[in-house]
Amino acid sequence: MSIHLPDMVWAIINFLILVAILNKFLYKPVTKMLDERKKEVVSNLDRAEAAKLEAEKLKDEYASHLQNARKEAQEIIAKANKLGEETKNEIVAQAKSEAEKISAKAQEEIKLEKNKALAELRDEVASLAIMAAEKIISKNIDNKDQEKMVKDFVKEVGEIQ
Repeated sequence: MSIHLPDMVWAIINFLILVAILNKFLYKPVTKMLDERKKEVVSNLDRAEAAKLEAEKLKDEYASHLQNARKEAQEIIAKANKLGEETKNEIVAQAKSEAEKISAKAQEEIKLEKNKALAELRDEVASLAIMAAEKIISKNIDNKDQEKMVKDFVKEVGEIQ
């Protein structure tokens, strides 16, 4: 086998032309396409990472809002319980006050009725005593003397008690 130089030069020139054509029409477009694909993948990864960060941020905000809502709900429940307890205490205090007023009023009415009954009883006893004394003395007493004796008797009975 012998090496024929002109054939070899033509083979090298053909090879270099083929490399140049492949470089221009195949390697550069393929490289360009791969670079674009790489940029697109990187861009998609960046967007995915940004979306992930945004989702985590929204999750944290949601958790914070949920925690605040729970806290507010507990505060509202505590206020409602406190208000209910205060209202209950006010109602009980009013009921006790009303009961005391009613009791005091009843005691006053009992006292007035007792005094009234005692006064009527004194008058009746005085009248009976005068009538008994009248029969005993067998003397008729006029109205003026009878009233004076009743008043004196009532006065004495009142002083005794």
